[in-house]
Order: sequence, then C-alpha cells, then structure tokens
Amino acid sequence: MVRSRSVASMEATSDDPQARLAELAELADAGRTAFLALAESAWQPAENSAAARAKIDVTAKDPATSSADILAGFDLVSEVVVSYLEVAANHLGGLAALYRSGEVMFSPLPLVRSVLEYCAHAMWVVGDGSGTADDMLARAYLEEFVSSEFAKMAAGRMGSKQDDPHQHAHKRWKAIRERAIAAFPGTTPQDLGNRTIGSQTLLSPESAVSWMFGLLNANANGSVNEKQSEGIYSFLSSGTHPSLYQARQMRMYVDRGEYVGTVLKVDLDYLERLLGVGVIAFYNALSYVVSFYGLPAQAHDELTRQIDDTMPNYLKP
Repeated sequence: MVRSRSVASMEATSDDPQARLAELAELADAGRTAFLALAESAWQPAENSAAARAKIDVTAKDPATSSADILAGFDLVSEVVVSYLEVAANHLGGLAALYRSGEVMFSPLPLVRSVLEYCAHAMWVVGDGSGTADDMLARAYLEEFVSSEFAKMAAGRMGSKQDDPHQHAHKRWKAIRERAIAAFPGTTPQDLGNRTIGSQTLLSPESAVSWMFGLLNANANGSVNEKQSEGIYSFLSSGTHPSLYQARQMRMYVDRGEYVGTVLKVDLDYLERLLGVGVIAFYNALSYVVSFYGLPAQAHDELTRQIDDTMPNYLKP
C-alpha cells in the first residue's frame, strides 16, 4: 500500500541551493526593475522612432479622442502594450518572491506561463513590421474590446446585471465596440464577436506565444522554434490546469518500512531553466518595445548584464 506523505526538497546541484535561488530571485527582480526604470520615460516615442511614425498614422485613423476612462488612437496602442509588459514585470516580481522563499515546486509554473502570454500579446500588438499602423490599431482595439467583454461578463456573473459594476462595465464595453466600428468602417458586431477587425484576428494565448517564438527565431537569432514553443506551453499548462504530470515528474517513492511514502524533489538546473524561459521572454519583449519607442538603452543594458552574470550563455550574441 502506498501512503503519500509528500515532503518538498531540492536536489543539491549546488554547494548552496538557497544561495542560488536567491541569485535567481534577484534576476527576476531585475526584470521588474528594468521596466520601472523605462517607465520614467512615460513611454513617449523618441523622434524618428517607429512609434513616432506609427503615432501619426494611428491618430489619423481613429476618429475618437482619449478620455479619462477610454483611450483612443496611439494612446490606446501604448496602453495595451505597456500594460501587458507591466503585468509581466510584476509576475517576475512574484517569481522572485517564490524563489527567494523556496516555494518552487509547483507555484512558479503558472506565473512563467502568464509572463510568456503577456509578453507575446504585447509584441503582437506592435506587430512584426510587415503590416500597417492601421493593423496595429486594429490589434489594440481587439485586445481592449475582449478585455472589456471579460470585465462585463465577470461583473454580470458575480453580481446582478442591475448593479453599478455591471452597468458601468456594459457601458464601457458598448463604447469600445462603437469606437472600433467607427475607426474601421465595415466592421460589424459579429466581426468583433469573432475577434476580428479587418485583416486582424485576435490570437489565443497559446497561438500568441507560438507567434512570438517564431518571430524571435526568424529575426533575433532565437533558439526556440514555433513547434518547440508549443511543447514549452504545454509543459507550463500542465502546471497551471489540473494535471498529474508535474506531481509525477517530481515525486520520489520512499520505503518507510510499514508503508511506501513519497517526497517531492526538484533540481536547481530545472528551476534555472524554468525561470530562464520567463526572464528571456520578458527580456526580448522589452527589447522589442524599447526599440519600437526608441527609448534609451541603459535599463535594458543593465538587465542584459545581470542575465549574463547570473545565467551565462543564455543570451545569444
């Protein structure tokens, strides 16, 4: 008879596993620090940057103007891209807390997956350089519309549809739908229901991650192709949704005499690779956005140095 009495432990692949976890935690924190340093620019496009050029075209395309509650034009594009990077950066902060405390068995997996998803969608809104500024605005509106739809749905299901939170969410969702249709004449409510504006269709989280890795593989000397990215995403998802896979990977059976128990074991090499997936995805997304806006490179360069110091050879030349 097997009796499960799980005890978490780490394989000693380092002379001081806790010290190595602390180093990895500092690296995760460095990603968030880089984002906060860049935020001091207020994400204003530099002169002659790709963002400056896109701002002119996007502003001309969108007849709406920004308000305190709903943004339009390039303000909307920036809001989506920067918000997604902000969430990813704070998830890195969460990973830092987990690594620093040693809570590294299962908890990092959902956070790493979310970092990849947010980074991928931020990059997707900016685009791969082959489309137009109109396409960029369409992608931003799709992200905003679906986000507002989820807010409306959640408010209506957690309370009454007559309650103020749902009424406000519904009003905002309707306004965004009207703005998207006005910016892209010919778009119908059914198109938006199908997550489509013009030639742009919102990518699912998994598809966006594959798109991101494919773009990096083709243009930035990336080491992960789209098929491999699907494997990474499946692995992370098995640690996010109910699955026996992750627990069985870590479980070791131990003869206790009267019964057979289990312990959970994980090695530091695995934990380093896991964090590396999230950190490098964020690093590449941040690099992409810094280049798009033409922002000063100091904060990104410092993150590069910290990655090289903590995880040598993770960044390709």
